[in-house]
This record gives sequence, C-alpha cells and structure tokens, in this order.
Amino acid sequence: MRKTTNRLDEMQEQKLLRIECRGCWFAFWALLASIFIQQFLFGAGDFKQIAGEWIVFMVLALYLSISCMRAGIWSRSLKPNFKTNIVASFVAAVAAGAVTAAISYKNYGAIEGAAASFVIFAIMIFFLCMIALTFSLAAYKRRIKKMEEDYTEDE
Repeated sequence: MRKTTNRLDEMQEQKLLRIECRGCWFAFWALLASIFIQQFLFGAGDFKQIAGEWIVFMVLALYLSISCMRAGIWSRSLKPNFKTNIVASFVAAVAAGAVTAAISYKNYGAIEGAAASFVIFAIMIFFLCMIALTFSLAAYKRRIKKMEEDYTEDE
C-alpha cells in the first residue's frame, strides 16, 4: 500500500481537521437524535427500526471515548472530577427520562404512567452513567499518571 503525500500546508491541515471534527460530532448528535425520534415514532419495542443507527452510534461513541482516553484527553471544557460526573449523569438521566416519558405517554396516554416511567428510567440512567463515568475517570487518571511517568523517564 503506497503512502500518499500530504499537499496541505499547516493552516489547511488545521482547517481540514476542524471540518472533520465538526462532521464527526454532527454525525454523532444526528444519530442520537435519529434514534430518539424513531423510538418516539415507532415505539420502544421496535428495536429493528433503529438497529443500524444504534450500532453506528455505539461504535462511534466507543471509538471517541477510547481514543480520547488513550491520548489522555478528558474534555476541552469540563474538569475530570466527581462533581462533573454527577452533573453529566443528571443531565443524561433527565434527557433519557424525558424521552422515555414521552414515548410512554404517546403509547398509553396516561400521565401517571409517563411520570413513573420518567422517574424509574431517570434513576436507572443516573446510576448507570455515574458508574460508567466513575470507571472512566479512574482509567483516565491512571492513563495520565502513566503518561507523566513515561515522560519523566524519557528526560
């Protein structure tokens, strides 16, 4: 396999990277929106309607998470700490709970059932997200420590 030459200067390379970054994040959020919209339109029990989008979304999410972790990057704007994990988990719980409640209300027409769906699903998502973020934070801190140790050994 031949390696092609890069004909871009540094400024063009940076612009291309920004364009690709925006495209990647657009695809990520568009897939998530597509999944939620299809769940609302077709119901929660019809997974085959969203299977393709779900697979692509999860592969993209795992790729971004693992790549950032390996590079020692947590976030451009968020601090890697327990408070951030709580806030992110809460936001995810409310968003997922709202979608679940809307689907429940659409399917059954009962506000009490939709409220119960919201509460139960939001609590589950909050704890699952907290667990995932706590493990990710611990892995991130281990990775940063290893990178710092490797850097000091190289000096």
